Amino acid sequence: MLARGGNAVDAAVATNLVLAVVYPHTCGLGGDLFAIIWSEGELVGMNSSGRLPRNAALIPTPALGRLKPSATSEASGAASSPPTVPKRGIGSATVPGAVAAWQAMLARYGTMPLSELAEPAVRLAREGCVRAPGLETATEAMSGLLARDADAERIFLAEGPLVQAELAQTLEDIDNFYAGSVAKNAPSPFAPEDFAEHRAEWVEPERTEWRGLEVCEMPPNSRGYLALRALDALEPLDGFTPDDAEWHQRQIRAIKGVDPAMDLGGDTIYLCVRDEDGMAVSLNQSLSGPFGSGVVIPGTGVLLHSRAEYFTPDEYVGGASLLRHTLAPAMALRDGEPQLIFGTMGGESQIQVHLQLLTRIHVAGQDVGDAIAAPRWRITRDALWQEPGLPDLGGIPYPYAELAGHANAIHVRGPLEVAAAFDPRSDGAAAGY
Repeated sequence: MLARGGNAVDAAVATNLVLAVVYPHTCGLGGDLFAIIWSEGELVGMNSSGRLPRNAALIPTPALGRLKPSATSEASGAASSPPTVPKRGIGSATVPGAVAAWQAMLARYGTMPLSELAEPAVRLAREGCVRAPGLETATEAMSGLLARDADAERIFLAEGPLVQAELAQTLEDIDNFYAGSVAKNAPSPFAPEDFAEHRAEWVEPERTEWRGLEVCEMPPNSRGYLALRALDALEPLDGFTPDDAEWHQRQIRAIKGVDPAMDLGGDTIYLCVRDEDGMAVSLNQSLSGPFGSGVVIPGTGVLLHSRAEYFTPDEYVGGASLLRHTLAPAMALRDGEPQLIFGTMGGESQIQVHLQLLTRIHVAGQDVGDAIAAPRWRITRDALWQEPGLPDLGGIPYPYAELAGHANAIHVRGPLEVAAAFDPRSDGAAAGY
């Protein structure tokens, strides 16, 4: 799209649309989107995270009663345990926000219509695409979830290339997403009104000054702003290098001081684009867990996300918006212009990866590719994990590699020098023109 004369926003939307087809376990039309955009001296944030359907409600979980202490061992009547928030299935879905975000971003900054930007995605959905290694792994791991839904089983568990004819039709009518077959066919508790009422929201990114940079993250309900609080709390790293345990321990202490969550997270895509005029886009889009809810809206090929899993039982009320969202695209400005456009997948560990990238690039002076490929650590409430190659931090090996995150970044090193790098842990790519 850049080569055809489009700008960074056009290219970001087209890329996200293609990923929605070829990487459906992590993103898609049925998910949410957060982005930061810089254009002509203006920095804005895009938050398109949907609400619970108005008719959504938790259902008490049936539980077997205990046996009565009697000679006949007569079973008591069934009891009910307190309701829990669904992690999968239709109860884990909120109204998807990605399409509204694409529409809003293009209305404000785009030069090409959404229907034209969707053409490569339409072709790939209709003709089929080779399954990337990450998709193959996720499909095998989540086959049980996909088998629960007839359409999901038919589409994603089929042999051979991934063909999504119904999704191709939905993409061809993407401008009508919130009023057409997607809204009308979404299973209960969704109603067409839930889709019609969704709006993408422009927000002001939060910023902090750090070592001559203005680091910019998304405000709540994104968790991105916590990375800024960690930078504010970070003890000086001067005199240390990434080969020193204390370099990492100071970052770990900063994270622990500001982040009360630190749980496991779901799958996400991250992409970034910068065009020849300097317009820059940093974008996360996600279905939350792998393959989201596992529910495909009949006749549309649209797989709904599972973002409602982040609600607490008290928060799970029909029409409620999510109070805590993991998607956290980021930028770092110098003299008012983007110097580093960066982000990652990795659920609630995204802000931890942000900190590690910033310190390696802007304190240790590492090349952006080396910083992304460097071994990483991750902290949760119960553990510290670390990849091989780090100094001994008292951590344990990652249980599986995906938890280390898949980071990507563009580093503007001068007026005529731009470097881009993708994560070797991922199926990603970096390209220029």
